[in-house]
Amino acid sequence: MRGRKMEVDWQEDEQTLYELYKQEQDHQDRTRLQALWLLRKGYKQTEVADVVGVHVRTVRRWVSWYREGGVAEILQRRHGGHDGAESFLTPAQEQALKDEARQGSFRTIGDGVRWVKETYGIEYTYWGMRWVFARLDLKKKVPRQVAPQASEEEQEAWKKGGSL
Repeated sequence: MRGRKMEVDWQEDEQTLYELYKQEQDHQDRTRLQALWLLRKGYKQTEVADVVGVHVRTVRRWVSWYREGGVAEILQRRHGGHDGAESFLTPAQEQALKDEARQGSFRTIGDGVRWVKETYGIEYTYWGMRWVFARLDLKKKVPRQVAPQASEEEQEAWKKGGSL
């Protein structure tokens, strides 16, 4: 089955697109420029999608962007993960959160959410605080509880292979 031929009013020649592709440092932009270069070379959209590792609809979207504003339009579009929202916490508040977590104050992510709300009046969702914990490499674990009647000497002796 043959579709109609793709028509694009190319603003760059094949060599220019190749040079832009080879010079690009950002992975996302590099992939898009590679796709444009291959399309400019005459590859079909399905072939380009296979080569760059995206769905053919993604290639079609890139072509649509190119038609709107050329290479500049494609390079200005961002897909999630780049330049995310700034943290609600200041660096000083993040440091206080780290200190509190290292003291073993948080048994759950919810404890972190409550502490930040009570201390700074900043509301986080569970998932938002989970991201903060991951970004700051915080652990929500606290030391295991010790029974009040436990004897440290007996435990040490048991570890060494004997008992008192």
